[in-house]
Amino acid sequence: MFFKKWDNEYINSLMKASVVGIHLVTATFVGLVIGYFLDKWLGTKPIFTIIFLLFGIAAGYKNMYLEVKGINKSDKAKETPSGDKKDKGSI
Repeated sequence: MFFKKWDNEYINSLMKASVVGIHLVTATFVGLVIGYFLDKWLGTKPIFTIIFLLFGIAAGYKNMYLEVKGINKSDKAKETPSGDKKDKGSI
């Protein structure tokens, strides 16, 4: 067999990493679609498309930031079960 058996921790890490990219793409796409249909409905050509595209990009980056922050927080909790930061070199 070419692939070794994947454990649950490895699969969870892959899923968390894929969600980070999906946040940016989906938020940008939703902003673009909302802006496009508002422009089509109101008869204004590029105004709302550009505005909502920028809002979508900003929302995507915000979602990515919050997701990475949550991943880092959960990783730190796994390293130290009590949540305390202990310096291994001090007495």
